[in-house]
Amino acid sequence: MKNIKRVLCYITILCYIVSCKDFDSTATMKPKYQAKRPNIIFIMDDQHRYDALGMINPQVITPTLDSLARSGILYSQAVCQAPMCVPSRNSIMFGLYPNQTGVYTNSGGVQDSLMPGKTMVQYFKDAGYETAGFGKTHWGKYKTDTRGFETRYVSEIPEKGAMSMQEMNPEAKVRYDAEIEAMGPGEENNIGYLGFTSKLPEEDHRDGWVTKQTINYIENRNDDRPLFLYLSYMKPHAGHNIPKGYEDMYDLDSMKYAQQPPWEKDYSPHSAGVNRRGLYETYWKNASEEEWKLMTMRYYANVTWIDDMMGSTLKTMKDKGLLDNAIIVYTSDHGEMLGEHYYRFNKYNLYDPSVRVPMILAGSALPDTTKENTVNSTPTENIDIMPTLLDLAGITPERALPGKNLFANNNRTASFSALHERKGEAAFMWRTNTHKLILVFNRKENMNDYTRDNIITGEFYNLEKDPMEWLDLYDSKEVTELQKKFTDGLLKHLQEMD
Repeated sequence: MKNIKRVLCYITILCYIVSCKDFDSTATMKPKYQAKRPNIIFIMDDQHRYDALGMINPQVITPTLDSLARSGILYSQAVCQAPMCVPSRNSIMFGLYPNQTGVYTNSGGVQDSLMPGKTMVQYFKDAGYETAGFGKTHWGKYKTDTRGFETRYVSEIPEKGAMSMQEMNPEAKVRYDAEIEAMGPGEENNIGYLGFTSKLPEEDHRDGWVTKQTINYIENRNDDRPLFLYLSYMKPHAGHNIPKGYEDMYDLDSMKYAQQPPWEKDYSPHSAGVNRRGLYETYWKNASEEEWKLMTMRYYANVTWIDDMMGSTLKTMKDKGLLDNAIIVYTSDHGEMLGEHYYRFNKYNLYDPSVRVPMILAGSALPDTTKENTVNSTPTENIDIMPTLLDLAGITPERALPGKNLFANNNRTASFSALHERKGEAAFMWRTNTHKLILVFNRKENMNDYTRDNIITGEFYNLEKDPMEWLDLYDSKEVTELQKKFTDGLLKHLQEMD
C-alpha cells in the first residue's frame, strides 16, 4: 500500500509540475530586454526557510518556485536584515537597514508623517506605474495609509484606504478565526505548530481570500500603465491548518525532521531567553516521532499550498499578457527554525534557518546577459531588491540606498543582519558563505558609537565544517586572525550605515 501511495503521489506531483509550466514565459525563450518599462511582480511569503524548495530539498513540493528558479536566478546565500516580520518588511520596502528605518522589533513601527524615505511602492507610483498590493505588509504598531498602493486588499492588518477581508467577507473571517483560536497569539503555540487539516475551503483562509482577490483584479484589469503588483502571503508561518489535499502529497513515514545538538541545555549567547523557550522546549522534548513528522510535513504542505496559489496567479497573469515584459521577484521576510538548534521554533535569532531566505529573480525582462537556471552564491540581502527593481524600471532613487543592484555592482563580500530583541543589547551578524560572526553589543543610538569596547560576547561558526552551527569557535586560537578580520568588517559596515 505504501508503494502504491508513493507512486500516486509522484504522479500527482508530475501532473502538478507540468500544469505549472504553463505560466513560465521564460522557460523556452527569453526575448530581448525591451525599452518599454517592465511590469514588476513582487511575490513574498512569511517565515519560509531558505531550504524549503524542491530544488534544494527533494522532500518539499514547490513546482512553481522551482520553475521560476530554473528560468531565472536563485540567490542561494540571501539573508534578511532582521529575523522577524516588522523590521524585515520595513527594510525591504524602504530599502534600508533596521538601524536606518528605526524599526527594530515587531513592537516597533514608523508613522506615515515620519517615514525615513519613499517606499518602493511610492517610487513606482510616482514613475507612472499602476500600483496594486494584496496581502500582508505588516508595517508595525501604527495604522498606516497604503503607502503608494492605488489598489489595496488586506486579509488581516488594516490600512487606511484598503479593502479588508473583515469588510468584504466577514462570515469567512469569523469561521477562520474560530478554527485557529486554539493556536494562540500569532498561531504559534504548540497546537499551531503541530497543526491539523483545515475543515474550511481555501477561500475562507486569509491567503486563499487574498489569492482570489488578486486573480479577480488581474482578470478585470483595464489599465495601459506598466504594473507594479505586490502579492504577500501570511503562510507558511504557523499555524499549520492546511486546506484538504496538500498533506496527501507527502509521505509521512519518510519525513525527515530537525536534528538536535548533543547538548543538555540551550546554547545561544546572542538570543538566550527569547523565542518562548519554555513553551516549545518542554513540549517538543517529549513529543513523539510521529508528532515531529506531522509538524514538519504540515509546514511543507503549507509551503506547497502557497506555491500552488502562486502558480495559479502567475498563470492568470500570463494569460492576460502581463508576463510578456516582466520582472518577477520572490523572497520571504525571514526563515523558520522548525525545531533546530535545541528545540527552537519560528525566528528571533541569527542562525541560518532563521536568517536565510529563498530569493529568486525571473521574468522575460531580465537583462540579456542573464543565464537561465543560475544559482548565484554571492552574499545577497533583501535590501538589494529595491535598488535592483528601480534600476530595471529606469527609476532613479532620491537618495543613495545601502543595497546592491544585483545586476550592476553586487560586490558584497559578506552579509549583515541585526537582532534587537533583548533590552539594552544589539546583536549583529557578519556572514560569508564559509563563516559567520555574531557579536552582541551594548546598544547604541548611533552606528559610529559601536566599538570593540562595547562587545559583550560573540559567536563564531565555520559553516563549511559545521553547517548546523553547533560548535562555537569564538575566541579560540584557531580563528584568531579570521575573527579579527570579521570583526573589522562588521564594525566598518556599522559605521558606513551612519
